[in-house]
Amino acid sequence: MKRGFLILMMGLAFIVTVCACETTETAQKGSNVNYWDKKKGDCESVLSMPHAYTLQQITYCTKLWEMYRYVEDIPLKDRSMYAVAFSQVSHTTNDAYDKSVADAALTRICIPRHPMGSDGMIREQIPDQLACNKITSVKPGGRDIASANPFLRIKGTVTVEEPSASQIKEATAAYKKATKTRKSNPSKAIAQYGEALRADPYYVAAKYDLASAQAITGDERGALKTLEELYSWDDSEAEARLEKARTDEDFESIRANPNFKLMTGYVSIALINGAGSLGEPQVAAIKKKLESSNYTIETVGKSNRVESTPQIWYREGFEDYAQTIKRILNQKNMSVKMMTKPTSDNDVLVVWGQPSAIGAGQHAPTVQGTRAQGSENKIEDMLNAADNAGKTVDHAKDTAGKVSSMGSGF
Repeated sequence: MKRGFLILMMGLAFIVTVCACETTETAQKGSNVNYWDKKKGDCESVLSMPHAYTLQQITYCTKLWEMYRYVEDIPLKDRSMYAVAFSQVSHTTNDAYDKSVADAALTRICIPRHPMGSDGMIREQIPDQLACNKITSVKPGGRDIASANPFLRIKGTVTVEEPSASQIKEATAAYKKATKTRKSNPSKAIAQYGEALRADPYYVAAKYDLASAQAITGDERGALKTLEELYSWDDSEAEARLEKARTDEDFESIRANPNFKLMTGYVSIALINGAGSLGEPQVAAIKKKLESSNYTIETVGKSNRVESTPQIWYREGFEDYAQTIKRILNQKNMSVKMMTKPTSDNDVLVVWGQPSAIGAGQHAPTVQGTRAQGSENKIEDMLNAADNAGKTVDHAKDTAGKVSSMGSGF
């Protein structure tokens, strides 16, 4: 990095917008609604009564909505009600990105932006029918799901300026103080990281450490905002730090936050061995390969059900992650399918299967790592959810003579 070179010389040390028309695919109905229910917090109240909340709260919930809220089941009057909140953001925010997310939310529920009165209040005007004529792109199958990643519009949009020698000296001194203070007094360290960033606004290490300090002190929104700013920097070191955040224990408290997932690429993965003892070497190799790419394996388990082919199942909205995992594993025969009725909080299930496992016997389900009490059949539940979708891979009698022997590829 240029920063390191300068220090050495000194000798100092969204969007795909999708329309929520009434003719959308109903087979998917319910999956994102359930996930929204798990993640929304107080956002229903915020978006239903925006006049009682701050612009920051409304904006945060609008982003959450665009990630998780499945909208085809919402009647016209309720859409118009939610449009008040989205219109508030669209009219009043000074952030072009936040405005684009709000406008995308309005387009997806097919409600025009409500006007704002001279008193700053949104004047709700309920339309006679849905205005679904502004479709810019539709997902395969016509599903009106949330945008895959509304943050992409700001990724790398801020050009990082190189600091002067004096800026580096001042910022480095403040950063070192913050690093020493952090363990004993993280709140004080936050202020010191701020000093470093005032001296050098594009100090990547200070920005990242500020976010992690905010996370461990319970300032979730502050941490997410800091990471969002880091995400917007056009800098390879900033990208590397965001990738590192996936496995950084300091961010454990916010890993489940959808915005954290979008900016860092973090995804909750369950790795399942469907080939018994024959599949153990491959599963170990998969785990090692994903962890070397900064992906955390939340659960490792064995199924008593034989799988003849390797598969990846993903929760609605996580297809890009699943495809990336497939590329990392370099398994061309690995199918990638969506879970329509998820039974766990995992975003992606990586299931290893191979033809030679047919008839070889299986172990009873076991899981390595922490699991919730009473979840002994969780692995089977997840696999059975795939069956419920009618998408499971054919097993012994259908595949024994049809699938050729497959190498591990690792």
